[in-house]
Amino acid sequence: MDGLAVAAAAANCRCSRVVYVGNIPFHATEKEVRDACELIGPVLSFRLAADAATGKRKGYAFVEYADDATARSACRNLHGHPLRGRDLRVGLADRASIRRRRHGDHDPIGMDDAIHAASLVDSAARPAVIASMARHLAGLSRHQLREAAAEFEKHGPDTCEILKKHIPGLDTAMEMVQRLLEMAAADDAAEEAKRKKRASGCLNAEESDQHAKLRKMEDGGKVPAGVACS
Repeated sequence: MDGLAVAAAAANCRCSRVVYVGNIPFHATEKEVRDACELIGPVLSFRLAADAATGKRKGYAFVEYADDATARSACRNLHGHPLRGRDLRVGLADRASIRRRRHGDHDPIGMDDAIHAASLVDSAARPAVIASMARHLAGLSRHQLREAAAEFEKHGPDTCEILKKHIPGLDTAMEMVQRLLEMAAADDAAEEAKRKKRASGCLNAEESDQHAKLRKMEDGGKVPAGVACS
């Protein structure tokens, strides 16, 4: 992938302008959902998720807006919007939802994430420079990125600013590193939230099962073996 191709891919990276719209009523029409999304701004693409075999809707959609600002506006203003008796849930679609991929802490972050990071950086650097940075960062792991950022920050904020001013491209490179670390932190936070939700669901199910057994014993007037009556 040459410099122009990487720069073009970064400019056209869709991840940050795609939103997830959930809690969609199953009886709402596609037009109703799309019309609600278009209250925020023009919709470039719209995909209402459905089961491939049965065609049954899954209750969520992915909506692409023209730019990041409109997508963020949708998260603020469309979240909680009432539609057919339900409040829509809206947030930026994470990259795992779009590409179904994750990396370990010591695995290369890959070109997709590097391109996405480049798309978030406001830089006047030439496409060839951005391409070179993206290719280099794509081969590094999260662990290596953290080490690089920590090593750079050891010089102190004043020295860091001087280095950025006198070393061409350093400011862009470090901003891309920071964006990649933010993306990694967001992925980790989302994974932790899912883990807690699953754990909470299992705990609630176990508690409900225990309560049901206790009620059954109380209704039947039976006391489990080994438990003395008061």
